[in-house]
Amino acid sequence: MKDAETRQAKASPVVSELPHKMKRAGSRICLCGVECFTLAWCAGLLAAFLFDLRAALLLAAAAVLFLLRLTAKERILLLLGAVCGAVFWFSYDAAVRKPLLALDGKQVICTGTITEIRAGSGEKTVCTLRTALNGHSVLIDWYADAEQDPPVIGETVTLDAALSKIQSDYRYHTAEYQAGKGKYLRIYRAKLTDREAPPRFCPARLLHAYRQYITDRITAALPEADAGLLCAMLFGDKHKLSDDTADAFRAAGLSHVTVVSGLHLVFFCSVLVWILRRMRASERMIFLAHIPAILLFILLADSSVSEIRAAVMLLIARSAVLFGRRGDTLRSLCIAMFLCTVTAPYVIGSVSFWLSVSGVFGIGVLAPHLTKHVKGSRLKRNFLSLCCVSAAIVPVSVLLCGESSLLAPVSNLLILPLCTAVICFGFSLLLTGGLTGFLLPLAGKLCALIRNAAELAARLPYSHIAAGEPALRMLLIFACVLILYLMFAGIPRKMLTMSMLWTAALLAGFSLLLRIRAMHELRIAVLGGSKDAALVISVSGETIIADLTDAPRNAQYTARYLRGNGIASADVLVLNGLRAAAGYQAELGESAAGQVILRNGAAWRRESKICGAIPEFCGTDTVTLSDEDYTLQISGEAADLQWGMQHIIICNADETPPADADAVILYGDAAGYTVTINGREYHGNNLLLRFAKDGGAAVSPAG
Repeated sequence: MKDAETRQAKASPVVSELPHKMKRAGSRICLCGVECFTLAWCAGLLAAFLFDLRAALLLAAAAVLFLLRLTAKERILLLLGAVCGAVFWFSYDAAVRKPLLALDGKQVICTGTITEIRAGSGEKTVCTLRTALNGHSVLIDWYADAEQDPPVIGETVTLDAALSKIQSDYRYHTAEYQAGKGKYLRIYRAKLTDREAPPRFCPARLLHAYRQYITDRITAALPEADAGLLCAMLFGDKHKLSDDTADAFRAAGLSHVTVVSGLHLVFFCSVLVWILRRMRASERMIFLAHIPAILLFILLADSSVSEIRAAVMLLIARSAVLFGRRGDTLRSLCIAMFLCTVTAPYVIGSVSFWLSVSGVFGIGVLAPHLTKHVKGSRLKRNFLSLCCVSAAIVPVSVLLCGESSLLAPVSNLLILPLCTAVICFGFSLLLTGGLTGFLLPLAGKLCALIRNAAELAARLPYSHIAAGEPALRMLLIFACVLILYLMFAGIPRKMLTMSMLWTAALLAGFSLLLRIRAMHELRIAVLGGSKDAALVISVSGETIIADLTDAPRNAQYTARYLRGNGIASADVLVLNGLRAAAGYQAELGESAAGQVILRNGAAWRRESKICGAIPEFCGTDTVTLSDEDYTLQISGEAADLQWGMQHIIICNADETPPADADAVILYGDAAGYTVTINGREYHGNNLLLRFAKDGGAAVSPAG
């Protein structure tokens, strides 16, 4: 017996010498030196990126909590990581970001290589250039005229261009999203002065052509809606995905399948591993083969942050066997976070980066830890694992995106297997050069089934959670810090699970109290550009949308506000004309309004619905809505609201409001809205006004 044990120890000397922490690698919940430094690095980087006092205080509170459980060495690493992260961001900001933003409005001659081409809005083609500005290699999107000779990937062009800073407004956080990709400038106006043909052998161009070939095969074989979904699931290309389908997937918690991420990369590499193991390749050969395969996949898709993060983690996990160690999800995730942020610090502000990190933490760390000793069927364990993933993703999704799906565990359990089958069909088409095209009709039927299931799930009441209130956001952040502390403090799994459930109940109760308080207030959100105004009025438990200026973009502002505040539909929608009607129909979709009043729509087809309701034609420019608590009169491009003892006027800045009004909201000035309440003035765009019955009032950004 002793000889047998000796032989076994000799056969696997490294495994027998692994420390206790490594033997529990899959579900390890403890902070060591690497994790301490990396997490503190990201916290310091994030605090410097936000440069916000509240964020710094919360991060400091988190650090104080974790310091209670750490050794002296780990505390030093924690402090060192935070300082290094903050210094690194400020250095990057001073050396790269600010000099690039200073080029806004400047006319420059730039020469760059086209790395990506995609269709833009209108008669524009969006070409991504890699060029040099201020001594730094940067990416810039050039909006080229579609009528000129089409550009080619790999082609070198010289432009006499006017640089423009990427701007965000209330509708879309474009600047933040593009900054997460390292893009700070755009070119809208440019004269093409020279172009150099690409080299004969250009891998990026060949891969783009092959991807376009597969896309054309899919588009030709399937209906438009099914083809758009399959292309989104296979390549992350959502240009052909309809807005209704995208909204349904977001509400059902399935948006991750339309973004090329670790799921796709694992599928791609699993096929490679299966082939190599049938060829009896060694683990070292399998690891080395992963490097070109992963690089090929990233080039073939869209090179997103989630792909790069997944690639780094996969290579780290595969390389563990070369050193006689077991994979460690938490450590691999920390190393991947550090490598992503140290090579591209701007990803610290990327929503996709944090969603990807939280998803990996949920599936690779939290779920194994909480379900390790769960007994029961495989279906039960899978459902609990999906609940853990949702628990990790929901806070990030709510804080960064404004909302999150509550149906994610159920919809992923029921619909994700169908999505997996569709992705498998897509990869078979991709890897065989289109030889398995006979499977496309079956893939199309599955896509139609997935779309219908997602749309059904999205129509269910209370399907998602939103956190528009700042107080609720702060409480959510504090709850996340507390749960993480309890988890890393090593409390028993049952106590941790109960703590999470009690925290969720506390957040739900607090959210309910805020909603009850809101029902006793008058809330007016004034939305749109400086020259336009759309009102979202919440009064006596009802929601009224009144579009005053008939601008098509008003619907985009309104949809953004409704999603961010968890408002599924409006009781009344008052529209000023046909352009507004088309905009709201496109942005809000079906079942978005119980009653639609169209003030000026003689050309609208009477049998056609707007936002799920047949419009009523009032035949006059004036609409009056009244209840026990309020009277709202909309006339021309002005609104007059009487609520209790308070009189509120919303009108164009060129008009003279009545002197007896308690509050006046003026729009139409290029400088933004002007709000006057009890003699005090407020300025800005997209504002939320709160009125209490005791006469109190407050003005804040409608975000």
